[in-house]
Amino acid sequence: MPPTGPPNGALSSQPAAPSSTPANITESASLASIRASLSALHSRDAAISSRLQTLITSQADLSRELGRLDLLRAHLGTQVVNTRDISNGMLDSASSTASHLSSKVKQLDLEKKRVEETLGVVEQVAELKACVQGVVGSMGAPQDWEAAAGYIARASKVPKHIIEGKFAARIVPSVEVPDAPGVTIESAKESLCGLFLREFEKAAEEGDNAKITRFFKLFPLIGREETGLEVYGRYVCQGVAQRARGNLKEGTKGRDGKEGCFEHIAQIVENHGTLVERHYGPGRMVKVIERLQIEADVQGGIILDTWGDERSVDRRLTDVKSYPFSFLVSSFLPAQRGPGISRTNSPAIGGGTNGRISEDEGVDMKEVDGLLNETAMMLGRWSLYSRFLASKCRDPEIDPDEPLVMPELLIKSALSRKISARLTTPFNIMTTFFFRRSVEKAFQLDESPAGLSLNLSKPIDGNPPFIISPVTM
Repeated sequence: MPPTGPPNGALSSQPAAPSSTPANITESASLASIRASLSALHSRDAAISSRLQTLITSQADLSRELGRLDLLRAHLGTQVVNTRDISNGMLDSASSTASHLSSKVKQLDLEKKRVEETLGVVEQVAELKACVQGVVGSMGAPQDWEAAAGYIARASKVPKHIIEGKFAARIVPSVEVPDAPGVTIESAKESLCGLFLREFEKAAEEGDNAKITRFFKLFPLIGREETGLEVYGRYVCQGVAQRARGNLKEGTKGRDGKEGCFEHIAQIVENHGTLVERHYGPGRMVKVIERLQIEADVQGGIILDTWGDERSVDRRLTDVKSYPFSFLVSSFLPAQRGPGISRTNSPAIGGGTNGRISEDEGVDMKEVDGLLNETAMMLGRWSLYSRFLASKCRDPEIDPDEPLVMPELLIKSALSRKISARLTTPFNIMTTFFFRRSVEKAFQLDESPAGLSLNLSKPIDGNPPFIISPVTM
């Protein structure tokens, strides 16, 4: 047990001596003070002796605790040595083993990846060989063109570097097909493309729609999408041309002929667009539309020229442009007459009527009105046709709420320029003339009442209202 006495080297506190007791015996002046000092010294001696005895008693306990500490230090040193041995022996070997295992795992992963890649190459080469043999076999006696095109489509999925690789060049060729796989496939594509073209054109001449559709669907399988779209565009353009020629022979010209041409093209785009995009991909119908627009430029130009010649549009434009509007101009000039006098060229005056009739002989308003109606109908059909093609040529990724944009194939088309020159410009000129001539005619037909006067006291002759008296022709 630890000692219960005061700390080592510390003195216990002594009670304060009476104020009369001197601090030192040498300073005592009386017997009582000497005795008091002596008593205090005895008390201090007893306290110090007690403390010394306590320290001597606790020395054995301290020695025993120090011995225990020395023993624990010895054991701790042994544990430190053992720990160092474990660290230097077991952990180092475990670390090296773990590093070795990690490198082995990485090596196995690399080997596994290479094996998988090798298996993939082997499978693709096996697929390529099956496709080559299938193409050659299908093009032989069976003449199964769909199967041959299907084999080529499967072969096109094999990467090009494998088709042209040395491994495929050694494995794929056989006694029946000694050429390299790339050469065999390209040769088969060219042969099938020529065959499909001949069969398609033959079916188009015979009007066999089933065969036309059959061979049209095979072009993308052999990688000849552009060829298929080109020949299909020629086919539908032939239909448009035949339809237009038939309308001309039947006498369907001008407005009706142009409407029929636009409607026929719109029907082709609407009905055939699904077939084209299903087998050729989204947006590929634009290629056919471009080809159709070229034919529409030709046929539409013929229809416009024929209509313009039959309606004598150029002559009407010349007459309209040269019309002087004499009465309308004179109506805005300062009047040189007194109040109550009728207009100079009013129908109420015989001489004025002759002047108006002579001007009307140059331009027939009914013919101008008919031309305006026909032109407006054709421009309306052109607007519908343009919006329809703009919607079909629109990028599917664009927001449907965005306004339509005129496609380049219409902006740069010859038909667009011809419509501007043969329809839009004449329509604007004749519409302006028709409006001005109507205003002029209104001025010619009005007449002030004969008895009208500004004098309020003078009675007015005639029947109310006293503003305008209509003239019956």
